[in-house]
Amino acid sequence: MKLINLTLQATAMAALLSTAAMAEPVITVTLIDKVGSSDVAVPEMGMGMGSDMAKAKMGINASPKQVRPGLVTFKVTNLASKIVHEVIVARLPEGTKQLPYDEAAMMVKENALQAFGSVNEIDPNRSAALTLTLKPGQYMLYCNLPGHYMAGMWTVIDVAP
Repeated sequence: MKLINLTLQATAMAALLSTAAMAEPVITVTLIDKVGSSDVAVPEMGMGMGSDMAKAKMGINASPKQVRPGLVTFKVTNLASKIVHEVIVARLPEGTKQLPYDEAAMMVKENALQAFGSVNEIDPNRSAALTLTLKPGQYMLYCNLPGHYMAGMWTVIDVAP
């Protein structure tokens, strides 16, 4: 009887471990700002501009920065005290150095990128989640509210086998 109980316990543990191993990766995304209001001068902190990102007024942190292909869940938290943010997940074409940017609108030209999904208008101190199926490649996470991308609200993740 004891042997049967141990066998059942081992089988249950193996099932739990295999379920955990098959669970989709989770990327924790935090949206931050150091400005306190949405009135921000555009400091040109966009991708490939050679700026010192330590001086960015806003930012997106993602952890981990690399996941395997397949279902990926983004758990997004807006840590801003007053500013609404968003997160757009877009595939970066190979060799992309800078994103196409509309200076008048102070926004990335979204139609130039292959967006896979987004979490729009996340209020301060709120969270949201998004699950996407991603293929191998590089993906940009960015906020495209006016001025936010250039204030430093972007990061790149890698999806690799």
